[in-house]
Amino acid sequence: MAISIKLTKKQQQLLAAGVLLLGAFGYAYFAFFWIPVSKRTGEVKKQIQEVEAKIEKATRQAARLPRLEAELVELNAKAAEAERRLPRTKSVPEILVALSVLGEKYRVQLLSFAPGAQSSKQFFVELNYPVSVRGAYHNIGRFLAGLALEERIFNVQNVVYGEAAGEAGEMSVNFTLIAYQYKG
Repeated sequence: MAISIKLTKKQQQLLAAGVLLLGAFGYAYFAFFWIPVSKRTGEVKKQIQEVEAKIEKATRQAARLPRLEAELVELNAKAAEAERRLPRTKSVPEILVALSVLGEKYRVQLLSFAPGAQSSKQFFVELNYPVSVRGAYHNIGRFLAGLALEERIFNVQNVVYGEAAGEAGEMSVNFTLIAYQYKG
């Protein structure tokens, strides 16, 4: 059963015009609506992905914030402790006070203390102070050990012991005290 349809010339022309009009409408719909909308959709999707990536990064950083704050507090404490051990200033009075306190503690008399030469190194400055003290041999030893245990970094060089005198065995000791100053 084959169906055969016979169209007139006018019907054929109308059918061809309809197909052409449908094709033109399809092309116009595709070119002026579908492509621009899909292009904008793609751009918006890309922007959404970028924003989501930024949000994810910010979330990761926010999760690290408490740890970083704790680390900052710890580093500030270490910096303050380092500043006490290696100050940024000469602070000669503080050095003299430290020597006096140690002298009283270990029964050593501070005879002389004078600023001396200073030498500059890459990260710090060495401050030399010629010092003379008087006391018993063991007291002077304790005094020098106490100096080494001070919070501020000190070094002792060129220690010269004098002769012991008297019943107490007191002696004079000359040395160069080296204090350090941070170059900041």
